[in-house]
Amino acid sequence: MRVPVFFFLIVSLSIQFSCVKPKIYKAELAARSAAEAREKVLVKEVIDRKSEAQSLIKQVGDLSKTIGAQEHEMDNLRTELSRRTEMMGASSSKLLTEKTELERELAAKNDRLERKEALLQQVQVIQRKRRQILTELDSILAVLYRPFVENGVSVAVESESVVLTLPDKLLFEPGGLALSTTGKNALASLAQFLAPRPAIDVDIIAYTDNVLPPKEKSLKDTWDWSLQRATNVARMLVREFNANANQLTPVGRGEFYPLTSNETAEGRQKNRRTTIVVHPPLPAFPEVD
Repeated sequence: MRVPVFFFLIVSLSIQFSCVKPKIYKAELAARSAAEAREKVLVKEVIDRKSEAQSLIKQVGDLSKTIGAQEHEMDNLRTELSRRTEMMGASSSKLLTEKTELERELAAKNDRLERKEALLQQVQVIQRKRRQILTELDSILAVLYRPFVENGVSVAVESESVVLTLPDKLLFEPGGLALSTTGKNALASLAQFLAPRPAIDVDIIAYTDNVLPPKEKSLKDTWDWSLQRATNVARMLVREFNANANQLTPVGRGEFYPLTSNETAEGRQKNRRTTIVVHPPLPAFPEVD
């Protein structure tokens, strides 16, 4: 028959306690209690550390996931950066080519603009010279024909010429072809003007009305009438005043350029007129490329 273990333990403790002094017993008991208390503290600390470790492990796992996601995002960003860098390189090369082309076009346009500005300046200088020449001739003729202003004589600059207008009643005998005395005096002033200016060309243009003079039976029409009048003026300048015939060109315009209606005598007289168109040599404009 087996003896219970608990019985022997009690007997053993009883023997030990009976043999141990009370002070020693108490000291050992206190030390054991302190050890048990420290053990409890240590166990608690171990449990806490395990809990902290598990929390840290979880945090590390979360951080690892975050880092992995960020690394994946960085890889994507690196790929996008590389793609954009490549695109920027291509764009930069294209932009550089376009910039070079634009600079070339701008330089060409600036060159054309400079040449046009230089040409414009030349044209402006020539225009001033031409205007000056015409104005001077206009002034000279105006002074020479000042005594005839009351007779209806006028002088004006028109385009590239100076036009001296001599009315019918000043230049010709009434309704005919012959020059009057006042007409001869008027032509003397024109000869005086032309003598020192051999380079000037002169058109002598005669205009008539639409009614042929009754005394002039040989006239075929108003063209014939006007041309004979213009020719008579040229003859008078050459024969009476030694004008250079090479400067003079008679022109007959007939009745076809009236200033007013030919229905009245006053209108017909106004339409009968002779214009001396003075063409001075003018500086030529530069050719445009």
